Amino acid sequence: MISPEFTLPRRIQSFRLGPCFQPRKRYRFWLACMLSSICVLGSPLNRFPIEAKEASVNAIALYDGPTGPAYVQITGVLLNGKAELRVCDGASRIDKHTYATLPRIQLTGATSLDRTSGGVLMLTTSSSAQPVCVVPSNLKFDKSASFTPAEAAEQVVLQGTVVASSNQQEGGALPEFKPGVRLVFVAAPDTELAEFLKAQRIGTVPGWRDFLGRYGSSTHGADARNAMAALFTTGAEASFAAYRRPGPREFQHLKQAQHWAEQAVVTVPGYPAARALLDQIRAELDTMLEASRGELQAYRKAVTEHTAGYGHLAAAKKHIDQLVDINAKYAPALTVQNEIWQETRKLDIALQSADALLAAQRYHDAFQALGPYLTFSKEAPRIEAIVTAVYTHHFDRGRDFSNHQDWEHAAAEFRAALNTRSGAEASAALKNAETQLAVTRDRQVVTQAIQQSSTYAENKQIIEAYEVLANLPEAQRSQVAEQMNALSEDYAAAATKRAQRLQDVHVPIRGKADEDAVREAYTPLAHASAISGDPATKLRLDLLSEKISAYYVDVARRYLDKPLGSGVGLGWLYLLEAQRYRPDLDTVRDAMVKYAPAYQLRGRLSVGILLRDQTSRRESAGFADQLADAIASAVETSGLSIKAVRQTNENAAGLQPSFLLVGEIIQHRSVNNTNVETPASKYRVGIREVRNEAWVKINNEYEAAQQTLTTAQRTLADLQANNKKKEIPAATDAVDAAKKQADTLRHQLDSTEQTKPEGVIASYNYTRKTIDLNAVVELAFRITDPAGKLIESAAPVKQDSHKTFVILENVKPEDTEGVKAHNAAPDELQFLADLEILARDALVKAVKERLVYFPGKVLADARTRAQQNDAEGAASQYIVYLNATPDAPSAERDEAVRFLREHFSLTLTRDSK
Repeated sequence: MISPEFTLPRRIQSFRLGPCFQPRKRYRFWLACMLSSICVLGSPLNRFPIEAKEASVNAIALYDGPTGPAYVQITGVLLNGKAELRVCDGASRIDKHTYATLPRIQLTGATSLDRTSGGVLMLTTSSSAQPVCVVPSNLKFDKSASFTPAEAAEQVVLQGTVVASSNQQEGGALPEFKPGVRLVFVAAPDTELAEFLKAQRIGTVPGWRDFLGRYGSSTHGADARNAMAALFTTGAEASFAAYRRPGPREFQHLKQAQHWAEQAVVTVPGYPAARALLDQIRAELDTMLEASRGELQAYRKAVTEHTAGYGHLAAAKKHIDQLVDINAKYAPALTVQNEIWQETRKLDIALQSADALLAAQRYHDAFQALGPYLTFSKEAPRIEAIVTAVYTHHFDRGRDFSNHQDWEHAAAEFRAALNTRSGAEASAALKNAETQLAVTRDRQVVTQAIQQSSTYAENKQIIEAYEVLANLPEAQRSQVAEQMNALSEDYAAAATKRAQRLQDVHVPIRGKADEDAVREAYTPLAHASAISGDPATKLRLDLLSEKISAYYVDVARRYLDKPLGSGVGLGWLYLLEAQRYRPDLDTVRDAMVKYAPAYQLRGRLSVGILLRDQTSRRESAGFADQLADAIASAVETSGLSIKAVRQTNENAAGLQPSFLLVGEIIQHRSVNNTNVETPASKYRVGIREVRNEAWVKINNEYEAAQQTLTTAQRTLADLQANNKKKEIPAATDAVDAAKKQADTLRHQLDSTEQTKPEGVIASYNYTRKTIDLNAVVELAFRITDPAGKLIESAAPVKQDSHKTFVILENVKPEDTEGVKAHNAAPDELQFLADLEILARDALVKAVKERLVYFPGKVLADARTRAQQNDAEGAASQYIVYLNATPDAPSAERDEAVRFLREHFSLTLTRDSK
C-alpha cells in the first residue's frame, strides 16, 4: 500500500492540479494509479512529462590576477543562479518592459562569454561566428528605471564549483566578472586547454615556452608553436623595419631581426613569413658582404700598386665584424673575415719585424721590412714612426758627412733619406752635396787630364796631348780651354798627317782592321777640320766619311738580307753608323724605310699573342678576341719596351716575334639549377563588417552619461520643487557638467563608425623558385720561342662562382604573412660576364708578372750564344735587350754595349730604338 504521505515530484506540483489531484483525493488517486495506469497515461498528467535533470555547464574562467593572467576551471556554471542569458543586440537601454521581451539563450551550446573593456557581455555560440550582446537573468530594477547593457552586466554574479586553478595561492576562488574576464565553455574540465588559453592570454614568448615545456606534444602544441613563431616574426619584422628607417643604420636592429626570425624558423620549420624575412635579411647581409669585399679588394690593390689605402682594411674589418655579429654562422662572411685577418696578420708581422730591426739600429733593414706597406705611412701611425726614425737617422748622418766635406757619403745618406720620405730639406741638402761632389770630381779629373796632356806634350805626342783634353765632358772641357788653344795649331797639322797615312794604308776597307784604322783616322781629321777651318782638310774629311758610310751600307745589307730577319738588328745599327758619317745619304734613308717594320719586330722585344679556344664556343663566342685584346693592352702598357703582335695561324710563316704567348680557354660554361616549391601562406580574401568595439565603448559611455544627466535633472527638479535654494546651484552645475559630458560623447559617437571592416583570411600556395647559378672560367697560357720551344708555362687561372637567387611568384598582393613577390630573374649573361672579367684580369696579371722576366731571358740567351761563339746571334739578342731596358747605367747594359763595340765596333744610341 502506498503511504498517503507520498507527495508528487516538485515539477508536477508547480502546475495547477486537476480535480483528481486535490489533496483530499491524493491517496485515492495514487491508489488508482497503482491499480491502473489509465489516469497517468490518459489523463491530463501526460501533458506535463517529468523531465530529466539538465546537464551541468563547465567552463574555464580566464582573468587577470595579482601575478598576471590566471584561470579557474568551474563545473555547474551559473550566472545569477541561471544557466541562461538574455540577448540584448540592438538595445541601447533596457527597462523592465524591454527586459521581459528579450529572447533567452542557454549557456548550453555556447563557446565563450566575454566581458569587453566597455563592460558589455558578448556571447559566442557554435552556431554563429559573430558574438551577440547579452545581459544576465534575474536583473533587478529596484532603483533604476533602465540600464545600458554595460550597466546591466554589473549585476552578473558567477557561480559554480572550482575544480582546478592555475594559482593555488588565491585559494581557487571564483573571480569577479569584471571587464576583461572571459569564460570558455568546455565539455569537461581540461587542464591542457586551460593552460593553452592562459598562454594565449599572456601572449608572450615566455608564456608559450612555459606551455610547450609541459604540453609540447599535446593537441594544442602545433597552435602554440605557430603562435610563438608569429610573435618571433612580428618582433623580427619590427626590428627590420626599424633598421630600414631613413637615417644612419642601427645594426643591432638587424641583428635582433635575424635572431628572432631564426627562432621562428626553429620553432616552426619553414615558417613562411620568417623565411621570407630571412631572405630579405640575407639580401642586406649580402650587400654588407659586398661592401666588405670591395674594401678588402681596394686594400689589396693599394698594397700591390703601392698607393695609399690603409683605411680600406679598417673599413673592411668594420663591415665584416658587424656582419658576423649579426649572423655568426654566415659562411661567406666567415671566409672574408678570415681573409681580412690574414691581411691584418701580414701587416702586424711586418711591423713587428721592422720594430725589432729598428731597436737593433738596423735602419735600412727596418725600412725594407715594411715592404709594400710603406705607402701607408701617412695613414698608419706605427708605420709613420718607423719611417720617421729611418729618415732622421740618414739625414743626421748626411749632415755629419757634410760638416766634414765628405760629399760622396753625404750625398748617399741624403739620397737614402729621400728614398725614405720626400722632403724639401733633404732635397736641398742632396742637391748641395751632389753639386759639391761634382765640383770636387771635376777638379780632380781636370787636374789629372792636364798632367797627362803635359806628359804627352813633353814626349812630342801632340795628338794624344790634345785629345786627352778634348775627350773631357763639356763642363770639364771648359776648364782646359787655354791648354787646348795652345795645342790646337800643332794638333791640326799632326792630325792631318796621321789621317792621310792611315787612309793610304787602309782604304779601300776590306776588313775589321781596315775599319778600325779608318775610324781612327776620321776622329783626328774631324777635329783638325774644326780647328783649322781649312777647305782642303774639310774635303779630305768628306771623302773619308763617304767611304766609311758606303762600307757600312754594304755591311748592313748583308745582315738585313739574312733569312727570317735574323740579322736585322745588326743591319739596322750599321745603317745608323752609315748615317752618322753621312746623314744625307739616300741609300741609307731608303734602306731604313724598307727595313723599319722588320727591325721593330726582330730588333726590339716583341711578343706574339695567340689564343686557342678548347670549349664548344657556344657560350664563349668572342671571348678569345676579348682576351687577346686585353693581353695586348697589358703588354704595351706594362712599362717595358715590348711590342705586342696579334698572331694567327695564317701569319705564322712570316717574321716571328721574340716570344710567342699561347693562351688557352680550357673551360667556359654556366649551369642553372632551379628548384621549385609551393609553400603555403595566407591572404586576405575579402572584407566583412563587424561591430566596432570603439563605437560600442563610446555608446556605453554615452548611455551612462545620459543616465547621469537624467538623474542630475531629476535631482535639480526635486530641489527646485522643494525650494532648496542653497543646493540648487550645485545641482545646476552638475546638470551642466553631465550635459557637457553627454554632448561630448554624442559628438564622439557620431564621428565613430558603428562597424569596421575585418579581413577574411584564407590559405593559398605561392611558387618559390630557388635558382643556383654555377659558372666556371678556366684559362691558361704558355710562353715559347719562335721555334716553339717551351720557355715557361704558368698555372691555370680558374675562376668559379656560385650564387643562389630566390624568386617568389604567384604571391598575392593581399598576403598577410609578410611574403612579398620577387619576380626578378637573375641575369645569367651578366653573371658569366662578371666571372669572365675576373678571369681575364687574373690572366692579365699573371702575364704582367711574367713580362718583367723577358729582358732577363733575352740577356741569358745572348750570353749562351756568346759562349757558343755565335757572335751574330749574341749581338742580335744584346740589341733586343738594350732596346727593352731603360737607358740607365747598369752592369748588364754595359756588358751588351761592350760586346757590340768589341765584336762589331757598334754603339747603340737612343735613335736606334
